[in-house]
Amino acid sequence: MKMRKGHPRFYELLKIIEDLHDRKNSNYAPDADPLANLRISENFGVKPWIGTLIRISDKFSRLQELAKGKKDLVGENVKDTLLDLSIYSLLAIILYEEKNN
Repeated sequence: MKMRKGHPRFYELLKIIEDLHDRKNSNYAPDADPLANLRISENFGVKPWIGTLIRISDKFSRLQELAKGKKDLVGENVKDTLLDLSIYSLLAIILYEEKNN
């Protein structure tokens, strides 16, 4: 077994992120292309990784409002939003690498 040097909760959160991504992705994209919902931004002349950055900015705006004390009215609290941000960040890396490698 590999000895981990980071915080144990970090590795627990990675598993949560993995599960969340699996569950949410099935609602947004076909199995043949799990990033199709992000690639669709190309139809508007926006590179998919940049389109993902726009989604990240939406999540960040939401976090700013929640941090100011605005009530959550849609069932997505601070923790949920931060988890989504981590997923979008990883997806942006994948899309960026596809176009730049």
